[in-house]
Amino acid sequence: MLTALLIGGMMLTGCKKPEPTPDPEPTPTTYTVSYKVLDTDGSLVLSPCFKLNVSYTDANGQTVTLNNQTLPWIKNIEVTAPFHAKMEGTFVYDEQDLPDHLVYGKYLGIVVYQGSSFDGSPSGRLMTYPKEGFIEIMAQHPDRLSFTTEKDI
Repeated sequence: MLTALLIGGMMLTGCKKPEPTPDPEPTPTTYTVSYKVLDTDGSLVLSPCFKLNVSYTDANGQTVTLNNQTLPWIKNIEVTAPFHAKMEGTFVYDEQDLPDHLVYGKYLGIVVYQGSSFDGSPSGRLMTYPKEGFIEIMAQHPDRLSFTTEKDI
């Protein structure tokens, strides 16, 4: 009897259960991030006296800084989700290069593409200023030359 119990116990413990099949690794989701600082809002065109100092997050998560960029400025990068896209910048100009009447404003954004679909679009607006009025406004509010925009993917 004891022998039968021992043999029966060994038979039960000796059976291997089938190994579960692991779930396949999910395919990484890739996106195209398009950083855009445009020179037109469709009705007005930014005066060419403005240049752009801009920083953006590259595909490796590092900050890249570029100075004295002409407009429009567009940078497309391929990323894998999750990703935190960030763009900051400052418009720069030489006061001597300002025309008597100028167009200034911000029309920019981060657009995320996956295939033919996209999320986000540039926004903002441009306005016409007399030179002296623009200089006075920027002297009182220099922050109006800067921007920051971010998007989590």
